[in-house]
Amino acid sequence: MKICHITHGRVNPDGENGITRTVYSLNKYLNQKGVKSEIFSFNDNQEFVEDFIRDEFTTVKLFPRARNYKSKEFTDYILSENFDFDVVHFHLMWMLDKNTILSALDKKGIPYIITTHAAYTPDRIDSLKKKISMRTIEKQYLFKAASIHALCYEEKGFLRDLGIINPIFVIPNGISHNEVDKINNSKELLNPYDTNYINLVWVGRIREDKNVLGIVNSLMHLEDDIKKRIKIHIVGNGIENYIEKVENLVSEKNLEKFVIFHGPKFKEEKYQYILNSDVYIQPSFSEGISFSILDAMACGKPMILSRQTNMTYYYNKNFYIMTEPYPEDIASSITNLVSNVELRKELSLNAKNMIKTVFNWENLIDDYIEMYKNILND
Repeated sequence: MKICHITHGRVNPDGENGITRTVYSLNKYLNQKGVKSEIFSFNDNQEFVEDFIRDEFTTVKLFPRARNYKSKEFTDYILSENFDFDVVHFHLMWMLDKNTILSALDKKGIPYIITTHAAYTPDRIDSLKKKISMRTIEKQYLFKAASIHALCYEEKGFLRDLGIINPIFVIPNGISHNEVDKINNSKELLNPYDTNYINLVWVGRIREDKNVLGIVNSLMHLEDDIKKRIKIHIVGNGIENYIEKVENLVSEKNLEKFVIFHGPKFKEEKYQYILNSDVYIQPSFSEGISFSILDAMACGKPMILSRQTNMTYYYNKNFYIMTEPYPEDIASSITNLVSNVELRKELSLNAKNMIKTVFNWENLIDDYIEMYKNILND
């Protein structure tokens, strides 16, 4: 069995893009399991087809972006004898490039599956352009897929609401042993926090759906005896006008001593901000299966997560406190965890165990292989 993953960019596993981390690990672990897997990618400013060697596990075949509604280089390659894959696995949403090669796949009789990476949740179909696309180009792409892969059951529900009747497989994201090793190595780095406080951290891309404003506003609902014991740390970059809103709110409410912005951090440095925190907080309005959450779990952090982070199917595993994404509810959850050391310890142990037993590539890769077999059998 040979699998071709199609994505965008150079597949840097240390970048901020969760899709990239998924594609990198999926390709690596498939090959280790004896399933031939390769990555083909549309790349910005690419003038010709070339092989980009990412590392000893990963070579990405780079193609120019589609021009004039056609990707000639990619189409020609698919129609050549060199393209002999059994299944194509797309990790592309909204980009026209993907649609320009569908007819070539059809001519070769190669089925394709799409991992939607939470791109089609209602809040992400948020513009007239996307709504038109969902009735035309994107609809064609989705409805002709042999199968769809969703990261969680909540996402599967959204896809069914769009009228998709294709088979939908549900497999979550995971963390690899190498990533856990990076996390453990990060313990040797300098603690960036004042340990006289209980330090809560949020890590990610600062934008509206991540609800960083909700975290800041929650401080206005805390009792003084709780508020004076905590610091909230924001790690990441993002949408400039939203960052400005958050910073302005902090300034207007005189919250500078409670909210600290650290900017983006990468690799081991990013993990040190999670490892040395006391609580991880992510009250998003929308998520797939967030790698920031998985990283926090691997670090053994007790967490405050909104229902919309799509961890509800794992709630009985008792590794986080669920909150609604509203300031008063977030404040209540903060108060609960700050006041209860034993609860923090319990959630921490359970979070680490979930990485070992559920959200790790060593376990998940067999589910992917079974999914591909189902596509070929159909």
